[in-house]
Amino acid sequence: MAKKKSNNSKSLPGSVVTVGLDIGYGVVKAITDSAVITFPSVMGHAREIKFQQDDITARHPGDQIMDDGGEWFVGELALAQLPPGELLRLRGRTANESTMGNAFRLRLAKVAIGKLLSGMWNRDVVHLRIASGLPVDHMRDAADLKAALTGQHLIKTDTAEIIANVDEVMVMPQPYGGIYAATLTEAGEINEYHTYMRTGVVDVGTYTVDLALDDNGEYVDSESGSVESGVYTAQERIAAALERDYRQKMPYKIVEQVLRTGVFRASGEPVDYSGEVEEALAPLRSATLNLMSEKWQRGMTIDVIFLSGGGAELVADEVCAAYPQAQLVRDAQLANARGYLNYARFIAK
Repeated sequence: MAKKKSNNSKSLPGSVVTVGLDIGYGVVKAITDSAVITFPSVMGHAREIKFQQDDITARHPGDQIMDDGGEWFVGELALAQLPPGELLRLRGRTANESTMGNAFRLRLAKVAIGKLLSGMWNRDVVHLRIASGLPVDHMRDAADLKAALTGQHLIKTDTAEIIANVDEVMVMPQPYGGIYAATLTEAGEINEYHTYMRTGVVDVGTYTVDLALDDNGEYVDSESGSVESGVYTAQERIAAALERDYRQKMPYKIVEQVLRTGVFRASGEPVDYSGEVEEALAPLRSATLNLMSEKWQRGMTIDVIFLSGGGAELVADEVCAAYPQAQLVRDAQLANARGYLNYARFIAK
């Protein structure tokens, strides 16, 4: 693993670092008082880079980690340097999700912490409090996730080498972060300007769509839930269309670019794929509206519905047309992590 040389250690603002950590199936988001980081939830075993090693390491700081499982490329570095067949992703719920899934999440959490504390070396001990979440229907795995994250962890990346001592872990239904982003302030106080009594949130992620309902501060389990759908359904259809048209498997970054822009650059020339994108998004939009209808019917008893997650903008028009009280939140992809951090500050008071 190439290591960025540094003789300086960053000083911490306090004795304990509080982190809002959203380990999404598609993207990891982490927020502290002073930093925000995001990176794709993907990894693979490291390989030798034979040219421009230092430049590539500098371009993807913190994306190399060493642990008991060996050396790993993570995030953008993994996407850029590893073939698709070597990439590992956290995906959906399986029979061994609580074991393998949480081991995967722990490695992603270590990378996130290493990025947040970049520049610290000498295995300095850093105390942390972490607030995180799981998809609503996966909350039975919360105890295992807390156990995986709690305690001391050696974090050894290309930009940091520290001992992370995680003193406290809070795990909540994933979309509840979007609620706490609205109902609590960044200082951890009750947001007096949020006057709604019944608040719903729709979290559109890569592999799940989640709903949560809060009734004046109380979680309503019967009107919360998940569906194994997400942005990947559109990504797979676009990838298949591109392979059909060009007889070539396209990298994830290209597929995601086509999804977000509706344009594919073929041999340097733009090709309109907006029609294919609309067709590809139809199952995601249907799955989202079907789950909302199942849990909330027409939504007449809900005062406000927040749309969050990396796929929120892809369904926003359809959801807002069906539910007039729905609104896309600011920085939708970061809403959960921001809310987790607000909650951690709230309970610390």
